[in-house]
Amino acid sequence: MRWDDIRLLALIDSLEESEPAYLNSGWALFQRATHDKVLPEEVQRSFARELLLGAKAGFVEWIDNQVAGNNVRRPIPLLEAHWWLQEIREIRLTIAGRDRARGRVVARQLPDPDEDDDRPISGMVLEEIARAIGDTYTGTQLPRFLRDSGIPDSSLPADGVSGSKWEYVFAVLEELHEGGSATRRTLREFIGGWLSGLYHTPPDKEVQRRVAAVLARQGWHVRDDRLVIGPRSNDVAGVLTPLGRAAQLAALHPEVRQVATRYLESGHVEVAIFEAFTAINNRVKTMTGLDLDGSQLMGRAFADGDGPLVLADPSTETGRNIQSGFRFLFMGAVQGIRNPDAHEQFKELKDGEAFEMLAFASLLMRRLDEAGAAPSAP
Repeated sequence: MRWDDIRLLALIDSLEESEPAYLNSGWALFQRATHDKVLPEEVQRSFARELLLGAKAGFVEWIDNQVAGNNVRRPIPLLEAHWWLQEIREIRLTIAGRDRARGRVVARQLPDPDEDDDRPISGMVLEEIARAIGDTYTGTQLPRFLRDSGIPDSSLPADGVSGSKWEYVFAVLEELHEGGSATRRTLREFIGGWLSGLYHTPPDKEVQRRVAAVLARQGWHVRDDRLVIGPRSNDVAGVLTPLGRAAQLAALHPEVRQVATRYLESGHVEVAIFEAFTAINNRVKTMTGLDLDGSQLMGRAFADGDGPLVLADPSTETGRNIQSGFRFLFMGAVQGIRNPDAHEQFKELKDGEAFEMLAFASLLMRRLDEAGAAPSAP
């Protein structure tokens, strides 16, 4: 008797619905397939071979009942088929196996050609992402986090988190990876958004750097907060900015964000920086009522002893140091960053450098939030 994969897969498919008890072990399946006939060893080996070929092709899977130990020898399937068939259990078809058993041909939608050429996202990367997310949320929080991050309900297991948390997330990511163009797009948007810090809790910076570096070596990069194909890169440093554009912008002080957003969106990052530091200058003028500008304004506003704005306790040495130090930071910001842009052609900047300057403007704005008026003379 000779077996072929279609015949065997069709049998397993029918038993999954009608007689699942026969799938509890490989030997029970063999007996059901042969109607309990006593057949020679070569028939058992042929049966075992087809199971192995089906598993290798991704059509069928099972659990190995025997775990190797120091003194435990595992059966060799094609030499000891009778023993081996007794050691495998819970035999089931995969989705691809079920399609093959039923003669279905699934035409897979082509991926987005400019963003996805169907190259794999390695299981190592998916596992590291899954472990990081699993360590961040409780089992009851995970499904909600995934939904809020754009994963559809249809891609989430109906029974919730039944095993370990990271394995639950990994299973969701893996299914998206294998599901076709639409689900791969969902996966790419999820990974890009996670790396860009768009979701509830951003990844640890070291994890973020490591995942981004591995993806870059595989030719995956974050663009517009989603994962897209590009040249393979071994440049680990600076593969991905610490946060994506949207998340970085959201982290800025509201007044900096208000004046900078429209220029960033139009690609004029240099104008955004100029406007941010001009906003600082104008705010200090409003807070102090001084008819000065630029570094002179800052020097007078934060002057030691009699400046109208106080950033720390002037009765202590530490407070006086803070006051003096920030006076020079404000003076340097408007003289060294704002003024050159006001009087000369804007210098072209990369996003990373631009956001660093905006973050500095944001820091100064937050110090103004905390600034108090100088104490009145007794």
